[in-house]
Amino acid sequence: SSAPAIERSRSFSSPRPASPLPLSLAGKMAEVAAAEVPQAEKDELFCAYAAMILQDSSLDISEDNLNTLIKAAGGSIEPFFPVLFAKMCQGKDIESMLKFGG
Repeated sequence: SSAPAIERSRSFSSPRPASPLPLSLAGKMAEVAAAEVPQAEKDELFCAYAAMILQDSSLDISEDNLNTLIKAAGGSIEPFFPVLFAKMCQGKDIESMLKFGG
């Protein structure tokens, strides 16, 4: 009599966690078109994503590596961002920060 066990497991399935977003926004990536994002925010995102890729690849998060990766992705950012970002990451346990999240 495996059917009742299957039915019971279906009825006790855990509910989907509630989204903190209103239903009208749930499932959307962004409310702002990429063209409308200020350049400073794009520069910061380029550095953040490049730093995560470098960390995942076990490479140093240095000014040169950030610039190389951003250029390879077709990006162009203000020159001070990679310098600042590399200095900010220096000596920090980035891996733990990424595992912790938020």
